[in-house]
Amino acid sequence: MDRHVDSRRPVLYVEDHPVNAMLMKALFERRPELKLVVADSGEQALDLIADLRPVLLLLDLRLPDCHGTQLLPLLQRHVADVPAVAVTADDDFDIVDSGFAELWAKPLHLDRVLERVDALTSPAAGVA
Repeated sequence: MDRHVDSRRPVLYVEDHPVNAMLMKALFERRPELKLVVADSGEQALDLIADLRPVLLLLDLRLPDCHGTQLLPLLQRHVADVPAVAVTADDDFDIVDSGFAELWAKPLHLDRVLERVDALTSPAAGVA
């Protein structure tokens, strides 16, 4: 039996707004070595994380069932060494001591997002 194995490295994006998820999916089409997996709630992200083993976490902060800062430590129990990025329109959010490596402000600067995805997911990136 010849089964196709998906060799793309997964990135978990936790985002409840469908337009934002579609935009990120379109961006990730430019990175065929990566597979964007979208969870629309903290609960769904927690259900996916153990089996997914993502190389990058992207979290909206205002989720329907929790705040991204509450979700991040729960996700990091499964993937402690994976960089996490806060993707938010909240311009008052300070990532210092939050567990997030970076903040990407909405509206996203697309070229900058791709540049940072490349840097954060490159094998040489290690722990961010």
